[in-house]
Amino acid sequence: MDIVASATAKEIRPSATLIVAAPNKANGHNYKVLMMKRNAKSSFIHAHVFPGGVVDKHDDASLWQPLLKQQPTTELTNKICAIRETFEESGLLLTHPPATAIQDKQVWRERVHNNASQFKVLCETHGLVPAVDRLTPFANWITPGAEKRRYNTHFFLTVWSPDSVAQADGTETVHLDWFSPKEALEQWRQQKIVLFPPQWYSLESMMPIQDHVNLAANAGIGALRTSNGKLSTIMPQHNPVNDPTWSERGYHTFLAYPGDEYYLDLKHGQPTGQSGDRHRIYIRGRMEGFELEKNVNVPEEEQSTSSTGKINKASL
Repeated sequence: MDIVASATAKEIRPSATLIVAAPNKANGHNYKVLMMKRNAKSSFIHAHVFPGGVVDKHDDASLWQPLLKQQPTTELTNKICAIRETFEESGLLLTHPPATAIQDKQVWRERVHNNASQFKVLCETHGLVPAVDRLTPFANWITPGAEKRRYNTHFFLTVWSPDSVAQADGTETVHLDWFSPKEALEQWRQQKIVLFPPQWYSLESMMPIQDHVNLAANAGIGALRTSNGKLSTIMPQHNPVNDPTWSERGYHTFLAYPGDEYYLDLKHGQPTGQSGDRHRIYIRGRMEGFELEKNVNVPEEEQSTSSTGKINKASL
């Protein structure tokens, strides 16, 4: 049973997101993360997200081979998309060499926004190469089948000292902020910003890592990545809350993630956890409150045989 295929008659669009962490003394961390508030027309209405967007045909790594001098791969295509979208939305341009000499960067942002093919033209014109080597695969999220718009989004992480001031593009992005993970989550708890589960969980996974030097190797291990850094593909699976311990606190739904007893793997439709295994986020209200319950790590390999445990197939 292929859960991805069976859950959708809707197109799942490939997309990419970049978490930009910049060295910066902050409360409890020595780095801050770039976040953007989307406009009201966005799929992430009023929410704070990381830069990113849908993969364009001009991001195809085969088109970039003369510049990158690497074998084209899907991951490479996603990285180019993440760097391009970050430039469009924030003005930060992650390249080798650093893009410090570009005087008409705002003009190029508009060109790239209107036509993604212009990103390659920009790089060729100024002798730049997208810094794909600086991007670490961080997470892979597939939008649940019940949603109207669905994406297969690859999150990447980079630690980068910006060569220019980030600015909202005024079109898709209306506001930019730099937060430490602690600051972002505190702003969310105070209902000053809106976060959706992938962004919330990314920040939660970064919380224990106080030094940016350790981010790429350690953030999200066991939660979003396996012990060797391999991505755990996550398509959150909705389930109703039946436990009074949680329902009495106002939680009505939980999203099961890999390793949870209620999470079915995406290739075989089999449980990824045993009875009592927990890797889930409980939801209160309309995404106003989240709480993580986790006592297992994501499986090291996708399971093809059933473990013991209850399965709520209706949630799929």
